Amino acid sequence: MKDIKLILLFVFLAMPGLAFGQLYNPTVINRPSGLNWQQLKTPHFRIIFPDGEDSLAYRSAAILESQYESISNLTGGRLNNFPVVLNNYNYLSNGFVTSFNFRSEIDLSALKGKGMNPQSGDWLETVLPHELVHATHFNVQQPFDEKKVSIPNFISLFSPDIARTFHGFPPVGLHEGLAVYHETESVAPNGGRGNYTFNTNRFNSNFGSSDRWNMGQTLITSDYSQPYNRHYVAGYTFMDWLHDEYGDDISKRTIRDHYHNFFLGYGFSLRQKTGKWPGQLYALYEEDLEEEESIRLAQIEVNTTEKSRIIDTKYSGEEMHGPQWISDEELLFYGSFYNGRVGFYRYNLESGDFKLIKEVFSVGDYNHDLENGKDLYFSNYESDPLISGVYTTDIQKLNVGTGKTERLTDGAKTYAPTTNGDRVLGIQVDGAGAQIVEVLGDGSVETRKSFTNGIPVSMQFNPTNPEQLAVVVNKRGVQALWITTINTLSQELDGDPDLAFYNASIFDPEWHPDGNKLLFTMDASPAMNVYEYDLDTEEITQLTSSLYNAFEASYSPDGNTIAYVLQSVDERKIATLSRAVFVNKPITNEALLTGSALEEEISRPLLGSSVMSSISEIEKTPYRSDASWLKPRAVYPVFLEKADTYQYGAGFSSIDALSRQAYSAEITGIQNRVWYDFTYTNKMFYPGVEVSAYSDPQFFAIRNNQNEVFSLMRQDRGFSLSMPFNYIFRGDTRYSAFSFSPEISAEQFKYYNLDADELTDFSTRYKAGLFSQLSLGILNLPRDIQPSSGMALFGLYEQTLNEPSATVPTPIGDYSANFRNQWAAYYGVFGFVSPLRRWNQSMRLDLQFLNQSSRAIYSNSTIVPMGFNNIDFPNYNISNDTGFQNIGRFSTRYTIPVWYPDTGGLLVPLYLSSVYLTTFTHTLTDMNANDLVESSRSVLGAGLHVQFKVSNLLLDLGIGFSYEPTRGNTQLIFGQF
Repeated sequence: MKDIKLILLFVFLAMPGLAFGQLYNPTVINRPSGLNWQQLKTPHFRIIFPDGEDSLAYRSAAILESQYESISNLTGGRLNNFPVVLNNYNYLSNGFVTSFNFRSEIDLSALKGKGMNPQSGDWLETVLPHELVHATHFNVQQPFDEKKVSIPNFISLFSPDIARTFHGFPPVGLHEGLAVYHETESVAPNGGRGNYTFNTNRFNSNFGSSDRWNMGQTLITSDYSQPYNRHYVAGYTFMDWLHDEYGDDISKRTIRDHYHNFFLGYGFSLRQKTGKWPGQLYALYEEDLEEEESIRLAQIEVNTTEKSRIIDTKYSGEEMHGPQWISDEELLFYGSFYNGRVGFYRYNLESGDFKLIKEVFSVGDYNHDLENGKDLYFSNYESDPLISGVYTTDIQKLNVGTGKTERLTDGAKTYAPTTNGDRVLGIQVDGAGAQIVEVLGDGSVETRKSFTNGIPVSMQFNPTNPEQLAVVVNKRGVQALWITTINTLSQELDGDPDLAFYNASIFDPEWHPDGNKLLFTMDASPAMNVYEYDLDTEEITQLTSSLYNAFEASYSPDGNTIAYVLQSVDERKIATLSRAVFVNKPITNEALLTGSALEEEISRPLLGSSVMSSISEIEKTPYRSDASWLKPRAVYPVFLEKADTYQYGAGFSSIDALSRQAYSAEITGIQNRVWYDFTYTNKMFYPGVEVSAYSDPQFFAIRNNQNEVFSLMRQDRGFSLSMPFNYIFRGDTRYSAFSFSPEISAEQFKYYNLDADELTDFSTRYKAGLFSQLSLGILNLPRDIQPSSGMALFGLYEQTLNEPSATVPTPIGDYSANFRNQWAAYYGVFGFVSPLRRWNQSMRLDLQFLNQSSRAIYSNSTIVPMGFNNIDFPNYNISNDTGFQNIGRFSTRYTIPVWYPDTGGLLVPLYLSSVYLTTFTHTLTDMNANDLVESSRSVLGAGLHVQFKVSNLLLDLGIGFSYEPTRGNTQLIFGQF
């Protein structure tokens, strides 16, 4: 689950002269066609889902209704007819709540990997309660008869969505911490990320370091520092302590206080409800955690990390996974870094040589299988070409020596492959669950085992017995190990597992080269560690004893060393450990979950089963975007300054529940006339359409030869139609896409004096235009300030199709307005290179051109950057043959990151993300000149930039100077440059 989508819209209250414009239209999205959306309406929810996913929709409704009252009591928020959209077409699993077009969206495909506690149950039991906490939090609005006089309450009368965004001002860690608190305390025994060593020890590893997170780092999302999701577990740890100290209603009371007094910040509300300032609370929190952590560490008698060889690469910010042995001297693993490309790497233990084999976006379970040290079977995410943010999974084979890949499936929703050399098995997404399939030679798949009450997690063939398999399956929160065969797995996986443990889950099965032993990971407290299961003796032995976590281990070819992933402060590193120093702690049978206790756990009722009978009586109905969505979701003021006078009015905007169509309308008045601006966006089909209709005033002054001045008002009214098209070639580790947006418009213009007296009739002009962009291989590493590789070409063209003109009679003479043969072309290319990528430094080079007719459409300031004055390149004036029609520009921008503090506070909601330097050059020239060099002007400069957050709003501001050597001009510049 990614961060809550926070839309901070309070600025309209503090910034005069601002109108919202298109409020919902930019958020309209395409969805796949042919889904035939249905809906269920329960007492509190409106479940919207694709036809065919009925059982999951009813189950989701039951989970939500069964959790509703406890979560409402936790946050203080209430819901009615709240839209929950279930998606079955995205396999990069996620769930979110947005306060804007207030709804939740859940991808039905289960999350892959270790991110969620297996003991929570299945994916729906994990994600739905979590997102419901966010939904009720965002909807804390008092009943009308209890409302206080406050800005959010006033706004909620007209624009509930905008009022909800005030709940988005506190740091995201407070939101996510509260949601993780609920999933830990109230969903399943031993469930939730707060009961899961994979998550809690990532926090503990930092807490025990010399670089412990402060309160701001605990609660505010990290922009540039690992782990990027720290606000989940760190936020939970603080919220868990806060609730223990001040009672389970502390969040509800604080949320409501902040809602009314948002301008004072969440820290002030905590002070009001606890009697202590945030810094005082955090000091007490750290004291208590130090005591708890000392108790946990005391349970660990031996620290095998001290005896391990920890591999250091040339990169920083290591997030390493799935080590496999190419040979006794060489490892393969998956890695991502602050300053290195993400993908599969090889590392020579003797020479230290470190090399990228293949840049790839791996599925997050990191279950890949290396056959004979030569061919790696892995699964990866690939983006949908038409719908942004949608991914599928497939299995591929990578030749480790050449780096070439062979696709084994195409759009099959498969992952976690294993092979015995002749046959390939994988796991295929099946609704909110999964099934085991065999990949056939033609790329198709054949089902080997379906599940009704479980989900397969990982598999591996025995290297010495090609028919034998180790399979990990999660059944009702019991994640256990089965030893089976490819021919009997369909029956045997319905029986009892070979290994299951009390209050612990099994991961990462990996065979010993002799086929008689098996490595696995277990997340038992006090830390996740690596264990060995001897199939001959049935003995279980703990091999590693980590202070924090050790997991994803594999044997060397001789079986005498393991490579594994080690939690090390904020990084996950690859380490090796020799058999001679294994801790070799035997695991007794008392730790095993067997017999009636196992049966009871595996038979645990589904979450929501207590209300399923009443939910099942509700009939589904087809989802229809009827006229009810036209009721404005937001009503807001419009206040614009034009020509030293003011244009007042109101705006209205709405969007449908599936975010496929929206409108925005503004009605304003100025000069005793009514004006309007209406836009409708529809993406119910691909690629969609946007229609606009408007009547808008423009003010300007004319001057005659005697230098007399007269002011005019021009009414521009018309409509436009555009169809934005976007095709994504690649959206995994890099971005490559083509966009094309044609537009046609018909417009009438009419002239008035400032008393609104008509001076002309309407004249009509027709225009056509298009914008296109081609992005190729754009690479953004986690700590890149700007992309470090790739290029983009863009072009914009606009043309008047007829020859409109008007003669305006004025007291100082007639004014001729002529739009004949009016056109503009703006185009160019951007490129990015990184000569010092290791330090995330990047050079941008761009070449741009603006060519226009003698009667310009755009101001030349469109292409003129900071460092020049606007008057340096005026638009062409046909009357005196001065100015510029065709301008060329060549620019460079070099970014040098200086510091990534990623730190801030709660009482004062400021957070410093990064500090960086830039140097830049700009050269502009008149493309109509005979000598382009002689007619050019150049500036060079440098600046210091700061990226920071106010609440959750990220800003990038800089201060610098520019210098024009040929004229000796120096200019101080401020802003983004």
